[in-house]
Amino acid sequence: MPDTTSESGGVPHYDLAVVGAGVVGALTAYYAVRQDPARRVLVITHGARGTGATRVSAGFDTPTGHNPAQRELAARSTALFDKLATELADLPGAGRQPVDVYWLLGRDNVAALDATMADGGTTSPVEPRQRRMLDEVFPGLAHGDGEVLLASAPMTAGQPQLLADHLLDAVLSSPANTLLEGFRVASVRRAGERVELVATDGSRVTADKAVVAPGPWALSGPVADAARERGARVKKVVAFHIMTTPPPGAPALIFEDADAFLLPHHPGGHWIFSITSPDWDRGPDEPLAVDARDRDVALALLERHVPGFVPHLLGGRVLGDCFTPGHLPVVDTVGDDDVVMAIGGSGSGYRLAPAMAEDVLDLLYGRTRI
Repeated sequence: MPDTTSESGGVPHYDLAVVGAGVVGALTAYYAVRQDPARRVLVITHGARGTGATRVSAGFDTPTGHNPAQRELAARSTALFDKLATELADLPGAGRQPVDVYWLLGRDNVAALDATMADGGTTSPVEPRQRRMLDEVFPGLAHGDGEVLLASAPMTAGQPQLLADHLLDAVLSSPANTLLEGFRVASVRRAGERVELVATDGSRVTADKAVVAPGPWALSGPVADAARERGARVKKVVAFHIMTTPPPGAPALIFEDADAFLLPHHPGGHWIFSITSPDWDRGPDEPLAVDARDRDVALALLERHVPGFVPHLLGGRVLGDCFTPGHLPVVDTVGDDDVVMAIGGSGSGYRLAPAMAEDVLDLLYGRTRI
């Protein structure tokens, strides 16, 4: 740790402390250093680096939003991801690859889906050649008379953990910056002219300003009360594995009405099948596992739409995530103009992270758009 101790008590002091080493925290720290290379930044995580939701995120970026504010965030994040792709020379495309996308939904819901597109685009009917391809990729693909298959512009599949690691490496390339692991922050409070961050074991650090981006730990950390006041809840998120190899160029298939999707995961040699788990109020420190209810939800969808994948449904990823009303993230000050929380990714933390990080720094340092 660099020599950043204050004059009183030997407590380490930084210009900015970022609580949370997931993709939102990593982007916040990265942008903060890029805005001002002299800014001394401390990134804090209660466990080891990369142990939160970012580690198991599917990284599927669908630039959509169910209200104008969410669409603005999605569009801005897409533009910021494009900028990152030009900056991170050692991570081509910022770890993102294009993927063709198809949608299966009720015919009556098509107009509502088109209205969610942040880029103003629309879906289009699937052409015969596309349908033949889909039948080959998704064995037994079927839908009801009241449902329709649609195509849209390509979207992206990223690697959130890889991106967060590269961003943190860039931050830590300066000896003035530090990653502090195993420091579970219990409180963030004003201490004279500084912000004091106190760990559960009594350890302390101080900073001029602080950001709390706790991911699924929003209800068990220093901003828990503020998060609850804004209606935040934590739920279990499940993404099964379909253990059959996706062909090159395989598209994603979104079951819009069920809030589920099939995404090719080429690095792992399998498909990711994300479903909406019925389990709410499940904290990330609880034992989380795929259970029979989750499997029943997954099997019902596959048996109805892609029965050929049923025998390959094995294992998966489980995590907790913080959801907020309207699925709109909360970026706001917490009792002090120098303390900002960024919570409520609502399953979209990765795809909205760049805009969330930008808004954090806007609140702390003024309107300094990246």
